[in-house]
Amino acid sequence: MENLDSAAATLPKKRGRKPGSKNKVKSKRTSKKVSYLSAFSILEQEILSLSNAVKKATAKAEKEIEKLEKKQFREIEKVKAKAAKSLALWKARAKANLKKGKTTTGRRGRPAKPKAEKEAVRRGRPPKAGYRKGGGRRKAGELTKRDIILNYVKEINQPIATGALILALYERSGERDKKRFSQGMYTTLTQMYKAGLLVKDNGIVSLPA
Repeated sequence: MENLDSAAATLPKKRGRKPGSKNKVKSKRTSKKVSYLSAFSILEQEILSLSNAVKKATAKAEKEIEKLEKKQFREIEKVKAKAAKSLALWKARAKANLKKGKTTTGRRGRPAKPKAEKEAVRRGRPPKAGYRKGGGRRKAGELTKRDIILNYVKEINQPIATGALILALYERSGERDKKRFSQGMYTTLTQMYKAGLLVKDNGIVSLPA
């Protein structure tokens, strides 16, 4: 027996669990892997929720933009229809005014000017009073540039850019020299701003409040 005990004492001790032991040892590596996986899972869920939120916001923004575009299109169509109606009315009135008191036609199918008896006047330069700046006496009932501009702004009843205003009036006038027409209109508009008949703000013309 003594020999057996001395032999057992000399043998190295074995590490680990004894045979038949049911105790389980948790591995630190396994626990770290589990924590990493849970963190990645949470991060993935957050990214997914953020992506869904971005998609919803994008879809909502697209719907709003589409609504605004439709509304703007409807407003533009209303303005076009109103302008076309005003143009037709203006042309009809102009034709009616030309037909009054004119029985014969002149060159190119235009109505001839009515012949009126002229009083004998002194020859030379005509007096300035009662004459237009462009030359010649204004006809009775003929609208001035100021009247034409003011009537058009009242017809559309909304602010309009200076260039668009002059272009619309040029298309109505039937004039051929656009440059000369535009210069005259710009001069008249400047006078109307000074007189307070119209208001100009950053190139936009409107009626005074």
